[in-house]
Amino acid sequence: MTQPTALVAGAIGRRGEALLNRVLGCGDYAQVAVLADAPMALGVRGLQLATLAALPAAQDAFVLITDPDEPASRSFYGRDAPFVQVHDGNLLAVAHAAAARGVRRLVLLSPLPAWQQVGDFHRGLGNATELAIAQLPLQSLVVLRPLRESRTRAGGLLQRLASVYLSLQLLMAPRSLDQLTSEQLARAALEAMRAAAPGITVFPADRIGALLGAS
Repeated sequence: MTQPTALVAGAIGRRGEALLNRVLGCGDYAQVAVLADAPMALGVRGLQLATLAALPAAQDAFVLITDPDEPASRSFYGRDAPFVQVHDGNLLAVAHAAAARGVRRLVLLSPLPAWQQVGDFHRGLGNATELAIAQLPLQSLVVLRPLRESRTRAGGLLQRLASVYLSLQLLMAPRSLDQLTSEQLARAALEAMRAAAPGITVFPADRIGALLGAS
């Protein structure tokens, strides 16, 4: 049986790098295409960079959302400079393009702050964009909601207040909302894809860790 091709979109920062490395090295895919600003060959076996307008045919897609207003979401060393950042403004376009190229299983990593993880509200689809993605011709849509990383650095008064606020969120969060490492989250995303069932499945932060038992 021919191994499928996977698309990785939003491969930036520590989480994006770990996700790309995990998908590329797992052995499940013959080719991995990364969404980039320009097509390019990196000299890595099985890896290619592709623009949104020229995505290769693929069966699976991993999409990581990050905040475009947070510069620290990018790698300090610039290793992810060629890659397209996925955010609320372009997420639906990315999902549409992936589905048009044959993607039928999509794992969406959509981080949320701790205060939005308490309760049952985000155990389903969270907004109009996710609802629109669910209407695409996908066999499986899996949404992972890890805790949003806090990278606010001390600076002005507002920045310091934001930093304190985010720290308090994590202190008040239940132990089940522990922050996963980038590697753990990447492993969980791959296991979520491997176990993807038909329909829509949502993993809030307190359920993502259960995926690690499968790997």
